[in-house]
Amino acid sequence: MKKNLLIFAAVLTTMFASAQITDTIVSMTPSNRNVVLEEYTGINCTWCPAGHLVANQIKDAHPGRVNLINIHQGSFAANTYTTEFGNALANQTNLDGYPSGTVNRHVFSGGITALGRGDWASASNTILGMSSPVNIAGEGTLDWATRTLNIRVQLYYTASQNVSSNALNIAITQDNVLGSQVGKEKNPDQVVGNQYNHMHMLRHLITGQWGETINTISAGTLVEKTYEYVIPEQLGSPNPIDVALEDLQFIAFVCEGHQEVLTGIEIPVQHINMPAIGGRVVSVKAGNNLTCNNQGNVYFEFKNLGSNTVNSLTYSYTVNGVTQTGTWTGTIASMATANIDIPTFEINLNSNNTIAAEVTAINGETVTTSPRSLTLKKNVYEGGGNMTFILKTDNYGSETTFKFFDPNGNVILSGGPFTNASVEHSYPFNPAYTGCYRLEVYDAYGDGINSGYGSGFFKLMAADGTQIFKDNGKFGAQATYMVDVLYPAGIEEVTAENSIYPNPATDQITINSTDNVQRVEIYNMQGQLVKAETGAVNNISVKDLANGMYTLKLTTDNGTSIHKIVKK
Repeated sequence: MKKNLLIFAAVLTTMFASAQITDTIVSMTPSNRNVVLEEYTGINCTWCPAGHLVANQIKDAHPGRVNLINIHQGSFAANTYTTEFGNALANQTNLDGYPSGTVNRHVFSGGITALGRGDWASASNTILGMSSPVNIAGEGTLDWATRTLNIRVQLYYTASQNVSSNALNIAITQDNVLGSQVGKEKNPDQVVGNQYNHMHMLRHLITGQWGETINTISAGTLVEKTYEYVIPEQLGSPNPIDVALEDLQFIAFVCEGHQEVLTGIEIPVQHINMPAIGGRVVSVKAGNNLTCNNQGNVYFEFKNLGSNTVNSLTYSYTVNGVTQTGTWTGTIASMATANIDIPTFEINLNSNNTIAAEVTAINGETVTTSPRSLTLKKNVYEGGGNMTFILKTDNYGSETTFKFFDPNGNVILSGGPFTNASVEHSYPFNPAYTGCYRLEVYDAYGDGINSGYGSGFFKLMAADGTQIFKDNGKFGAQATYMVDVLYPAGIEEVTAENSIYPNPATDQITINSTDNVQRVEIYNMQGQLVKAETGAVNNISVKDLANGMYTLKLTTDNGTSIHKIVKK
């Protein structure tokens, strides 16, 4: 009973710095500021996932220097994932739309701190280049048996300020909260089945709405604060949600009053008194699927939630309703994660495929975990010869670019940025040899080219005017298509009653044509001519060819036809 009372009381105690600090964990060397990006968001906000994506990209670009706090607040939040702190934080930003964000609560222009997602990157770069008058460091422990968090924070002031006090804030954020989200397709990496994986979600401010006041801030001052907080089973207001200890982060930052964040850090926390065996699949993610076959490559991220090292896993994975099992061996330390490759499997091309994974045993001990899933779509189309790529921009063409890559990864065709008008652009696409080509179309703002600001699209056309594929432009930040080029530019396929057999072949191929054969050529997948015969050819030997896929070009008195053949 005592344990439960402590948990639900959410006890908070603060011990002020002792007269003498015996060990120093904070640097005394002047340094630049770290970023604290507070993003105002909500589950019914269509463009908020695009904001999450931008914030994640900024954090990834500056490891250890950027801290994200997602604050669900306002009408779009609909009292879901909100806290008692969100409205007061938002009110001082003067935001007028969602998603909005503040970068260190700094005023960059216009007298307000709220910024649109397009300004976060440049604002973050500015902050990262500014010197900080204070350094910050921290450490802590989290006891799973009692749910007690103990944190120690040290501040060292390297320069004077024009204010008489600072405020130390400690925020609790939570990752991996599965729930609803409008517009989740704009951030596909956080889509889990038909749900959205909410990250960096503000759950609580240990130090209260505006932090604990620090009155001694002159240069050369060392300050230490310690906190003990019993983490409740649920956090949030007015509708609290379950708290997963393994998904919590603890962010400490120093402010001048309620505004101007000077710097911040994520406090490393040691987890103690954990169960011996435990873990879960955090996410299922797409691997390298840049091929022209029907094979899917997927892996899952597993987190060890036990005190013992994980040496083996048994897992099950389901592809479009069909379940199989797999095993893994290796080493995963306590609270560490590892990416586990799922064996390659067949998928349906050009349509959505659902892949789910869950762990069923850890170190030979049966466990019960929840599955995580992924929707995978692989766009693969056949083409060849002289083709035409057509792209129509929306009204923000300056955000749009594209690239075509050959099978060796070289860019052979590119375009953009374009003018800010909805205009159709046409490009000849003339591949020099056969193989698997890749098209990537990008939108710098992350809303595609057909989101209500002009109706853009792109498509690939064959030489005879038929459409190979078309995309409606609703793709977020990037769309990827694979084009399996069966014959190079300058060779156009004609209709003829030609048959090639056997296929696959071991020794020789027989050619059956209603037209007079003039020449037979065989090309490898790099477009190199490896065999040719001229005249009335009925059979051609492939015995000396290496096993694999080839393109056979058959020239008759009626034209040329192209055939894909396999030597085995």
